[in-house]
Amino acid sequence: MATEGNAPLTDIARRWAKSRTDLPTVTAALRKGDVSTANEPAEIDQRRARLAAHGTELEAVIGEDDSLWLGFLSRGLLMARAVVRVVTLPVRSPAVPEGTGVLVSPRVLLTNHHVVPDAEHAAPMGVQVGYEYGDDGGELACTTIRLAPETLFFTAPVSTLDFTVVALAEEAPENTGYVPLIEAGGKVLIAEPLNVIHHPGGERKQVSIRNNRLVSQDEKWLRYTSDTRHGSSGAPVFNDQWEMVALHHGGIPARDAEGRRLTRTSEVWTPDMDEEAVAYQWNEGARVSRIVRRLRTAALPKPQRVLLDEALSKGVRS
Repeated sequence: MATEGNAPLTDIARRWAKSRTDLPTVTAALRKGDVSTANEPAEIDQRRARLAAHGTELEAVIGEDDSLWLGFLSRGLLMARAVVRVVTLPVRSPAVPEGTGVLVSPRVLLTNHHVVPDAEHAAPMGVQVGYEYGDDGGELACTTIRLAPETLFFTAPVSTLDFTVVALAEEAPENTGYVPLIEAGGKVLIAEPLNVIHHPGGERKQVSIRNNRLVSQDEKWLRYTSDTRHGSSGAPVFNDQWEMVALHHGGIPARDAEGRRLTRTSEVWTPDMDEEAVAYQWNEGARVSRIVRRLRTAALPKPQRVLLDEALSKGVRS
C-alpha cells in the first residue's frame, strides 16, 4: 500500500477525492470574505462565540487583511515548546527520527498510531524536546526522554483515528509546557487558515504558518492544504488562536498534469531521489474533538486512567 509516513495513502486519497467538489466553495468563500457559503449557520455561530472569548471577531480571521496581533507569535512560540521529535534510541548509534509528537501534559505524548503502533515498538523509543535552532541559527541542545508504555499506553489504529498516547519516563523540563486537548467545538471553520508545527524529514523544528486552509471535514477527519513531509506525521495542527484542531497523519503528493509526483522545488520526482524531496499538497488530520471522545471511553487500568484523565482535564479548562 502506498504510504506517507506509513499512513495509508489510498484511504486519504479516497476521502480527498470526495472533497474535490468542496474546493470551488472554499475559493468563493475566500474571494468574498464570507464563510457562510462554506459552513452551516450553527457552525458559524459556535465559531463566533469561541472567537469572542479570545477577544476577536470572525471577520478579522477570514478577511483579506493578513495582519495579526503580535500575540500570535508569542502564543505560537509557547505552543511550539511542546512539539517534539519522536525517535528510536538504538544502543550504540544516534537517535533515528520516526515522526513528530506533541505533549498534552508534562508526562503524556500524543502522536500517530503509525509512528508508535504498540507498546513493544514504544519500548526503545523516546522524544527529543527542543530539537531546533536558536535565534542565532545555531543548533540548540535538546533533552531526550524515553517513552514509558508500561506507565500509560493507548492506541487507535490508522483505520479509525490513527493516534497513540504514551507516557514519558519522566516529566518534560518545566519550560516545555503542553498543548491542551480541547473537546469543545467552534475551533475552526472551513476556509480558515491553519498552522502546523512539525519536524519534517526528521529535521529541527519548523512551522508552516497560515498558507494552509481547511478545505473539508467529516466526522473524523479535517482536510487542509499545507506544506508537510515525511516526519510531519503526528504534528499538531492549530488555528490562529493556537488551539490544536487536528493531529496530522498523512498527505497526497503533488503531481503534474501527467500524474507524475513533484518535488518541493516543482521538479518531477524520480526514483533516484530521496523520498524526502516529494512535495505534499493535500493533507489530512484526525479531529482533536474525536480523539478526546475516544480517550474518554478507553478501557485502561486505574493508574493509567488517572494519568490520562489528568491530561484530558487540561483541555476542559481551556
